[in-house]
Amino acid sequence: MHDPASSSLRLRGGPARARRAPVDAEVSVPPRFSALLVLGLVALLLQSTLLHGVTLRGAHVSIVTVLVVWTGLRCGVVAGGWIGLILGVLEDALGGGGANTIAATLVGFGSGMLANRFFSDSLPVFLGALTVATAIRYAAYYIFFEFIDAERGLFIPLSHEFVWSVLLNAIVGTVVLLALRAYSHRSTSLR
Repeated sequence: MHDPASSSLRLRGGPARARRAPVDAEVSVPPRFSALLVLGLVALLLQSTLLHGVTLRGAHVSIVTVLVVWTGLRCGVVAGGWIGLILGVLEDALGGGGANTIAATLVGFGSGMLANRFFSDSLPVFLGALTVATAIRYAAYYIFFEFIDAERGLFIPLSHEFVWSVLLNAIVGTVVLLALRAYSHRSTSLR
């Protein structure tokens, strides 16, 4: 039996194409969990000692939130959730009151869910995730202290702190992301 496709150049796919030279592409490799855990412990130590007294209109910068959001976006749901849980428990152990465990776990898990839909190094996505993460943390504080500890009248002071905390976290997040981009660009240009 005669196969017309075997004799026709058009049906076989055309003439043989020249092979392209391999392209040196940057592959996004997430950091090891142990390295993230060490970074988290350093961030928690810095936040609870040196940065504890640094405030802007009553709001504190949360480099732990920045790290948990970055971990979730960069490494996914599992790593983001675990880092959030571990750092939240440690924050509560240092005097957080109990709301940090739930809030940090939700932040890590939620930002990890965004990892499959967006680029992890996109500045608008990162800042949007930081804003939502800060809102989740302040909502957890409000619910915990208003309804569980029965401290009344916290909505106005916490909402005021929330706005300034979003600004502080966005500034720190922008500096961190741009520094990571510069480091990545520098390390790829040295190859």
